[in-house]
Amino acid sequence: MASKSEQFVLFYIGQEQYALPALTVNKFIEFKDLTLIPKVNKEVKGLIYNNGHIITIIDIKEILKIKSTKSNKQPMCLIFESSGHHYGLVVDQGGEITSVNKIFTDRQKKIFNKYFKTKDKKNIYILEANQIVSQIGL
Repeated sequence: MASKSEQFVLFYIGQEQYALPALTVNKFIEFKDLTLIPKVNKEVKGLIYNNGHIITIIDIKEILKIKSTKSNKQPMCLIFESSGHHYGLVVDQGGEITSVNKIFTDRQKKIFNKYFKTKDKKNIYILEANQIVSQIGL
């Protein structure tokens, strides 16, 4: 009996690789015209307009508590949809789509605790859209 596989979009934040379910992801885009929002949580960088949608840009490094490194590269975000709203995660580098047959749970983590293993036994943590949105408090 064949096991059901799930597809994920891979991306990098710093030196770490993460995944987002492919069903919620639209695409990677570069952006520069960011509209800042006063008095909003530090996880929200601002808003952009893309293809007829207002997209809330989220600094996932703030949520994951990853130290930011300065880069001269154009900001890139991974656009995803959750509950009819569009969001963009600021990422350092886009990646490919991969199929996964087995997902594990890291019981030491409260959020983003699901992961899969690569062929070289590296853990890739899965960032679920609804968990990301719940962390920014919008």
